[in-house]
Amino acid sequence: METTTNEIVVPEHYNPNQLVTYKAIEDGVPSYPTSKVVDIEWQLENSRYYQRVVDNNLKIHRQLEAELEGWLDNDTSAEEIVAEICQIFGFLPEKEIQFEATATITGTVRVPYSELSTFDIDDVDLNVYADSSSHDVDVDVEVDHISTV
Repeated sequence: METTTNEIVVPEHYNPNQLVTYKAIEDGVPSYPTSKVVDIEWQLENSRYYQRVVDNNLKIHRQLEAELEGWLDNDTSAEEIVAEICQIFGFLPEKEIQFEATATITGTVRVPYSELSTFDIDDVDLNVYADSSSHDVDVDVEVDHISTV
């Protein structure tokens, strides 16, 4: 049974620095430049990249064009149109909303009797962590005041 792998095998005769003369036609005028294989490969890769960009832009253009008539014929709200355009572009707009929360934290500190005379509650290094499981939230927590009960 034959097995396949994703291993790339470089041919023995491959030489990326080999000079190659090829025909190029620019504005209908042929020329015969000489370039290294590696430079031609770079140009080909850039061409493939730009072709993917053009294909993606054409896809978006077609989607917008297909939706446009419906948007104009119906009483579609601007908010609905913007939401659909964002979806076509794969853009998820967000708005940052600042908030402030108040929490009550109670706890117990165990202090040896030998340290009670020098113990100060303000010396307790209290680390508090806050997070949200429902949204993408950045939280800074700062303990303003700590006191004994």
